[in-house]
Amino acid sequence: MARKLRIAILGTGGIAGAHLRGYRNISEAEIVAACDVRADAVKKAAEEYQIPRTETDYRRVLAMKDVDAVDICTPNAYHMPMTVAALRAGKHVLCEKPLAITTAEVKKMIAARDKSRKMLMCAQHQRFVAPSLALKALLGGGTLGEVYFARAWANRRRQVPGWGNFIQKKVAGGGPCIDIGVHILDLTMHLMENFKPVSVTGVTCDKLGRNPKLMNQWGEYDRKKFDVEDFAAGFVRFANGAALSLECSFMLNEKDPTMRCSVFGTKAGAMWPEMEIIGESNRVLTDTKIAYTPKNAPPGHEQECRVFAQAVLGGDKSPVPAEQSLAVVSILESLYKSAATGKEVKVAM
Repeated sequence: MARKLRIAILGTGGIAGAHLRGYRNISEAEIVAACDVRADAVKKAAEEYQIPRTETDYRRVLAMKDVDAVDICTPNAYHMPMTVAALRAGKHVLCEKPLAITTAEVKKMIAARDKSRKMLMCAQHQRFVAPSLALKALLGGGTLGEVYFARAWANRRRQVPGWGNFIQKKVAGGGPCIDIGVHILDLTMHLMENFKPVSVTGVTCDKLGRNPKLMNQWGEYDRKKFDVEDFAAGFVRFANGAALSLECSFMLNEKDPTMRCSVFGTKAGAMWPEMEIIGESNRVLTDTKIAYTPKNAPPGHEQECRVFAQAVLGGDKSPVPAEQSLAVVSILESLYKSAATGKEVKVAM
């Protein structure tokens, strides 16, 4: 029988459920421990997912010799200290997005990874949904030509996540920019194959999030605790001259809120999640659509957990290199700085 990767999950609320459901279908891994500062939450998760051991202090989990890796699903502010501690304890790490709140924190995580020689992967699950995998495969071999521009947007109409700590800057690090903007920014750069930003110009505002008169599709939340932006937009320049526009919001007066991206090259353009290639052949304009992706394809969270386990067991490189996550976080951090100063900010990587 092939050896399984023994994983401990740190943080059992929110997104942890998507990870835990995924591991049920992954033959390469097993959850051997769970940790949450809330005793009732970790007990509930252990009962639902048949996890043999529970703790309320993650340091005791890191001391477990039979734990090979940890899956960190805690609020953003705790990603860096828990990741560094896990790597120092000799554990591989899969950490939820964003990898950290600041560039400096990501650099500390990378330094700990290098010293430990263990794997560090950011859980950017949008890379692993079926449309993303299919489009990425189609773009191989220079389908788009020279990619010189991209649009990325993650806009919601009235969907503020009132649970957890998403609306409190000290824990989340920001609002939609760092929560959902990180998803579409990472995916767009992944499709562009460009993680070398040089400068960012950005704006943020909180015009709607604190207004008690506005409804929220996901239920009420404490407007007094809302201290993050409800909208952010940025313009990114890359080292090779390419550019990217980004916008993200929890509350935007837009008819069709969505998460989408478009990547444009000298030969063709690519649209996600429509999975279309917009181009020209023999002076005839063409719209080529990927006709089929498996309807039973695993969810993105399940697939990211699977490729993490497979990469660790196979001694392969991280499926989402931490250096790419550093570029993503550097852009988001620079966008916030630009919004505060009103000036273009050079990306520090």
